[in-house]
Amino acid sequence: MQSFLFILSALFWFTASNALPSGVFQDMKARTIVPVPDTCGNSSDAVPLFATSGGPIHDFVLDTSTVAITSLVGPQGFTFVGVSARVFTTQETSTMPLYQIYLVDGNSDITDHIYTMSETERNLALEVGYRDGGITGYIYPTQICGSIPYYRLDNSAATEHFYTVSEAERESTLAEGGWSDEGIVGYVLPPNCTE
Repeated sequence: MQSFLFILSALFWFTASNALPSGVFQDMKARTIVPVPDTCGNSSDAVPLFATSGGPIHDFVLDTSTVAITSLVGPQGFTFVGVSARVFTTQETSTMPLYQIYLVDGNSDITDHIYTMSETERNLALEVGYRDGGITGYIYPTQICGSIPYYRLDNSAATEHFYTVSEAERESTLAEGGWSDEGIVGYVLPPNCTE
């Protein structure tokens, strides 16, 4: 009996250590692959995520490109809001894409930008007329590595979304009325993070 248990244990160890990709383990009960504890991306690679507001039809736009932001501020009636957060422009350890989708009205004006980590939400929005704006950056799906929540609010009457890392700004915007809380988009590095 002892030799049978030894062989069974050895077989289990060999199977578990050789059948799965490196860096993961399998939860045998749930039969799912669970990632090894999170590791951080290099925070010195994070760049500012700039925010603008305004335009022909009020919109809140985020971008890591100073060229894109400059093309909106002034010429298209947008106001520079500041650095909203810090994100990665390439996929770093433990980060996932932050997708951009946008809505265009009958006058060819962009009326709403949505930023999401959810491929499902992105695909559903594309089905109802939003357009694919690509990947704005990469952020954490959970609060790790000094990251903080990135909140999303919606004003459905104005077809507008708003994003902030500030709990106080989130609360004051909700108190204005017309806005609903859509929760946390993901987790970003603080705007003033310089390492």
